[in-house]
Amino acid sequence: MKYAQIVVNTPLGVTQSREENVPLAESLRERTFTYAIPERLADKLALGQLVWVPFNVRRLQGVVIAFSDSSPVAETKDVDEIVDPRPFLSEIHLDLARWIAREYLCSLNDAIQLMLPLGVEQTPKILLALTGKSLGEDLTEKQAAFMALFENKPEIELGNVPRDLRGTVDSLVRHEIISKRTVIPPPRAKPRRVKSVRLVNADALALQGPKELSGRYRAIVDFLKNEDGAIWVSAVYANTDCTLAHLRRLETLGVVALEEEEVMRDSLAGRVFDVVEPPMLTTEQQAAWEAIEFGIRNEQTPTTFLLHGVTGSGKTEIYLRALDEILAQGKQGLALVPEISLTPQTIRRFGARFPNRIAVVHSKLSEGERYDTWRRCRDGLVDIVIGARSALFAPLPRLGLIVLDEEHDPAFKQETVPHYHARETAIELARRVGACVILGSATPDLETYYRATRGEIKLLEMPQRVMGHAQVIANEITNYQLPKRKLALHKLDDEHADARYLDLPPIDIVDLRAELKAGNRSMFSRALQREMTRVLAAKEQVILFLNRRGSATFVLCRDCGNVFKCKRCNNPMTYHGVGDSLICHHCNRRDRVPTQCPVCKSARIRYFGVGTEKVEQEIQNLFPQAKTLRWDFDVTRGKESHEEILENFVQRRADILVGTQMIAKGLDLPFVTLVGVISADTALNLPDFRSTERTFQLLTQVAGRAGRSILGGKVIVQTYNPDHYAIQAASHHDYRAFYEREIAFRREQGYPPFNRLIRLVLTHPNAKQAQAESARVHRALATRIAQRGLPALDLIGPAPAFFAKERGQFRYQILVRGREPHALVADIALPFGWRVDVDPVSVL
Repeated sequence: MKYAQIVVNTPLGVTQSREENVPLAESLRERTFTYAIPERLADKLALGQLVWVPFNVRRLQGVVIAFSDSSPVAETKDVDEIVDPRPFLSEIHLDLARWIAREYLCSLNDAIQLMLPLGVEQTPKILLALTGKSLGEDLTEKQAAFMALFENKPEIELGNVPRDLRGTVDSLVRHEIISKRTVIPPPRAKPRRVKSVRLVNADALALQGPKELSGRYRAIVDFLKNEDGAIWVSAVYANTDCTLAHLRRLETLGVVALEEEEVMRDSLAGRVFDVVEPPMLTTEQQAAWEAIEFGIRNEQTPTTFLLHGVTGSGKTEIYLRALDEILAQGKQGLALVPEISLTPQTIRRFGARFPNRIAVVHSKLSEGERYDTWRRCRDGLVDIVIGARSALFAPLPRLGLIVLDEEHDPAFKQETVPHYHARETAIELARRVGACVILGSATPDLETYYRATRGEIKLLEMPQRVMGHAQVIANEITNYQLPKRKLALHKLDDEHADARYLDLPPIDIVDLRAELKAGNRSMFSRALQREMTRVLAAKEQVILFLNRRGSATFVLCRDCGNVFKCKRCNNPMTYHGVGDSLICHHCNRRDRVPTQCPVCKSARIRYFGVGTEKVEQEIQNLFPQAKTLRWDFDVTRGKESHEEILENFVQRRADILVGTQMIAKGLDLPFVTLVGVISADTALNLPDFRSTERTFQLLTQVAGRAGRSILGGKVIVQTYNPDHYAIQAASHHDYRAFYEREIAFRREQGYPPFNRLIRLVLTHPNAKQAQAESARVHRALATRIAQRGLPALDLIGPAPAFFAKERGQFRYQILVRGREPHALVADIALPFGWRVDVDPVSVL
């Protein structure tokens, strides 16, 4: 008898146990269950397959992760059936899931769920129905309320029964008042099948009666006569105004044949890309490419590279060359971007070099599109996958290269369980499959750059912004009618005599304190207003950056000082002019705008702070002729919204683009000659050890959107902290100066990269119990540190989190800091309600 170890997709595998005395390590162990393999499946069951198994009284899905010749229990149940004969996970991905579970302290089931295509899981539903038997007048109040749910309904789903009434179900089942049955709904994601019709015998129609010879049937036959072979029925419907019933009647008569075929959904279907030839590399690019080319071709020691190049230095061209080399070797490549806002431009660039060889994976695709892309990857039909964080787990069987563009971006860390980081997971995946990794950024993550300086990652530098060849530039100057503009174009070197580079755009820092002293209370400094007037008059474009949505940061009563807060989160609500409402950006609660204060009844309600909506309104007041676009979370809910906004701005249908951090990442907009940062201080003073790094990165990245063409550019940064080293370093495009100051601070404080952090966050509906529970866990951690003599580990907290209440839950946190904190955290009991985040990108 053979046995299979299966990870069952059930809440029993959640991160923490509900029992207080169970250590985290125990609740996170490989929660596998042993099942016997029946003879009918003996030659069919394989590692990584999705299967159906009996689990208590239920039937659940699970993944086969191992086989054995014996069982740890006396009696085992059989595997029911296989969902799909093809494995969903390879052995390498199963091993990677185990690594994620160990590294990020999550359950193996949580890690495996990352790798399964969305929509294939099937969760059994329990349906309840009335039997017709009655209890008479003896129903309790809750039983009566439960029975009322069946009004005009033959069946109801147990999951839709209010929680306070579910306790009545079992007693009613025992009394045979209701029956219970389990059904398994079909998977949400499944292959798309399309009907087509083919003309078989047109003459057969002439043998029929007058009904069949009517106009509609004749129209169908006449239409199909002009088609070569089978055609989709949708085309027949559109051209003849018929229905499927008409086609089936003709099939019965032997006139046509109805067929069905499977069609893969492709989000890029119909897209046409203009093929471009690779440009000549500059000296810096050539040096970087030669190092990467050697790493790709040296299969014995695949390497991780950090490509540190300023904005506009040509990093994308290096990615494209590396992918071209991988494809020449018969392998596949993966290119990750931090947010889907970058995918439209990335698709255009990659599609122009590799037409019909790319696929896209991101959250705005339909489940069907994602499922079919996943299947195409598994079948080896895709050469290059482009996508956000989740694309990392695309099942590419011949993976040879992983590219992470903007590798510093915090979006590469997942906020929900499991809290994996795509960068570290990509490096681990590449190590297992023998692939190279390229991490690209103009502002590398401090920890990545530190590892590069220590030789753990190979550092490649490209400090010059490449503009192109002299003749091309001359033609563009003529086309733009800029004969008098003096651009600081420089010759690269003697080897590239025709090539030119452009200095990075100058950055002017405006002290907002001085603006106030001068009587300017506008959100736009005088310098920014002057530059915007000049740029708009020249028919060029402006980007205005503010990392805050809405029209006002908070709403306040001028008489008593009451701030209008979310009732569930206790955080100030943001006023949005569109819809005239208050919105909580944590739980999305929406309230009406108050007409009077609920505390003192005053009508003196005022709006404070600035958001992107307010910036857009002020622009329309100052520059009524200018056309504006806003790019933030509030206007990018639709599937194609990112691409539509970008396309409108690229095509110059707008003069000014107002946005949050979405506009700071990797966009190449040639007509943008002015970038204005409304406030550089938004994140600078947050109680997060990464806040200074985030500020430097955002300022440098958004400044890089200016001057991407021969038009040149300028950046104006408004701030109340003009002398802060992050702002000063960003104003000089000096990453190294910032790095030296920041790494000294991290070393002094013992923050990453010199130590690792594990953040423990408790959410609880009761504030006092939350405080008591966090104190208990802190004592348990401190006791173990003392008992084991672990001076290299220390604790920060417990303390209320920065957002102390969210969605009606109170939040407390503890930070464990040290070289190896995993074992300490895994040794304590964390009951339900705790969240474990290893190496958090933020401690807010």
